[in-house]
Amino acid sequence: MLKYISLSILSALLLAVPFLQPILFPIAWVAFVPLFWVIGRAESLRRAICFGWLMGFVAHLVGFYWLVHTISVFGGFSYPVSTVVFLIYAALQGLQMAIFALLVRGLGFGPLQIFPALFWVALEFWFPLLFPWHLANTQSSFLWFIQTADLVGPYGASWVIMWCNAALYKLAFATRRERGACLLAVAYAALFVILSVIYGVQRLTSVGEQMAEARKVSVAAVQGNIDVDLKWNPTKVKRNLEQYLNLTKQVEDVPVVVWPESSVEVWLPDDFAVLPPELMPPLRAQRAYFIFGARSFQGKLGASNFRAFNTAFITDRSGRLLGRYHKQVLLAFGEYLPFAKVLSLLPAMPFADGFTPGDGPRVFYLFRQIRLAPLICYEDLMPDLSRRFVKETRANFLVNLTNDAWYARTVAPWQHARLAQLRAVETRRSLLRVTNTGVTTLINAKGEIGESLPIFTAGVLKTDVEILDEETLYVRFGDWFAWGMTGISLAIVLFYLRQASRTRNR
Repeated sequence: MLKYISLSILSALLLAVPFLQPILFPIAWVAFVPLFWVIGRAESLRRAICFGWLMGFVAHLVGFYWLVHTISVFGGFSYPVSTVVFLIYAALQGLQMAIFALLVRGLGFGPLQIFPALFWVALEFWFPLLFPWHLANTQSSFLWFIQTADLVGPYGASWVIMWCNAALYKLAFATRRERGACLLAVAYAALFVILSVIYGVQRLTSVGEQMAEARKVSVAAVQGNIDVDLKWNPTKVKRNLEQYLNLTKQVEDVPVVVWPESSVEVWLPDDFAVLPPELMPPLRAQRAYFIFGARSFQGKLGASNFRAFNTAFITDRSGRLLGRYHKQVLLAFGEYLPFAKVLSLLPAMPFADGFTPGDGPRVFYLFRQIRLAPLICYEDLMPDLSRRFVKETRANFLVNLTNDAWYARTVAPWQHARLAQLRAVETRRSLLRVTNTGVTTLINAKGEIGESLPIFTAGVLKTDVEILDEETLYVRFGDWFAWGMTGISLAIVLFYLRQASRTRNR
């Protein structure tokens, strides 16, 4: 039993490490080998499922260890309570691996050891995660390999990695009779790795050429470095605003100035005509745009029509409102209470409305037909949302306004940036991340993370952003690959269930 537990934990560590140290990305290609050994040799299906859950539980404990601090600061809980909440979170997220273990143990590895890869993509696509991550994200340093994201999203790279894990496991523990078939499976998996790399090399070259010829816009991203203890403190609102105003005064003749999420801490009506002068930074460019995040509202406080939003605004240099975008995907417990309408019906239940989600992708129009997609907070972690911005509104520039001060001095700010990296590859759009405390950086259309401001340091990142208008296969057709893997997986499950039913009825 101890051996099974140890190997499950080993698999968890091998999976989590590349998320913490991207240079260790090769480890992900064998991370599931110990788990496959445990699943195949567990005494029963139930135990295989439990060991799978254990692997997922520990992987989330290690990979997202910083959540204890974030829950404490964001939710206002004590550290002991935050630890309990984090353990519950990790336990629930571990169910993904439990289901994976159920499928692999119950249905096997299939021809060429391809079944685990099929099942994994279906689970990645459908299983709800608080912080969306994909196996492909472990390869953030392997740019040649992840370029297939513009064809199939993150799921293609995940599929190949899992296939290699399954094929290598079978080869490592194959009998002499099985070795030939296992070598064939490894060869096929390796072929897809090679094809992915060849495609990646070619695309990096072609996209680089497009970037060299593309029109560019100069942008200034302001990182105010307002500590989480100072944020939303009524006595510090003026001081916090002055920090951003003073930093913006350093900007000379840059036409687009961007402040991060909730940088303006004053509640604003979402239909204001002109931004109050005391909130408006001085913009020196003759034709300039100011983009910032704030909390906004509709209706009157306490009235039935009152709505609160997490909003990104854009104004011209005089403060005149040009557009707004309300965050669509809200953070559970931080921005809304799950099942709030049901809970509000219970007698004596304290209840308060949270934020209201926005009604769809909205772009900010800049000069020269530049259409900016303002993703807020962790919206840059969701492949389909960025794809919809580009598909439905023809956005050609992605901007993420976020406040990652909740993460403290952990790996989390960089982890957030690397998880968002694939949005640039999938859409072939520059992704500018503008944060309160870091990481403020530009991720170009090749997925390269460029110059970045140091975390927890006030500063201004001035950069030129390439504007590309190509429509990738992923933008055009969406998650066709993930849907296909889901359909094949369901067909396999139904086939085996039918076979099992026939066997029992004989």
